[in-house]
Amino acid sequence: MNAEGINKAALLLMSLGEDEAAEAFRFLDPREVQKISIAMAALKNVTHGAVDAVLQDFIKEAETHTTLSLDSKDYIRSVLTRALGEDKAGNVIDRILHGDDVTGIEGLKWMDAPAVAELIKNEHPQIIATILVHLDPEQASDVLECFVERTRNDVLLRIATLDGIQPAALRELLAAVQIRH
Repeated sequence: MNAEGINKAALLLMSLGEDEAAEAFRFLDPREVQKISIAMAALKNVTHGAVDAVLQDFIKEAETHTTLSLDSKDYIRSVLTRALGEDKAGNVIDRILHGDDVTGIEGLKWMDAPAVAELIKNEHPQIIATILVHLDPEQASDVLECFVERTRNDVLLRIATLDGIQPAALRELLAAVQIRH
């Protein structure tokens, strides 16, 4: 980003509310945050005309990059692939574009581990085990971490005795849980 861009970004962020500016900073790398913050601190006696010019430039730039004229399916596919990677995006895209609903265990795959643990904590350990084997091993391990040791051990034992569970998958899950503790 050149000096003019940094100054425009500083002025734009200063014209936004604190919450919006803070949200924008979350998408910048530390060096960009530092450069823009320094430029913000240097802003003195800014005229309404200068603010209006920066806002108009922003609006003009935003209008040239609008995605409304694009095929929404291509746009969704591109954005989700960039954000989630090819594998996860493929599953989500298929559900979204083909109208499949994301419920049940599939819905759990998009929740963070503490939320999943909270949701299933009162279930019988056999039910918890059955749910966990349908999650990614890393996510299942993170969910197991949220339980007390007794529940964790009970669930792991039940996972070990489920039909169709590969011993290698179980070893991977056990190793992941032990590494974290």
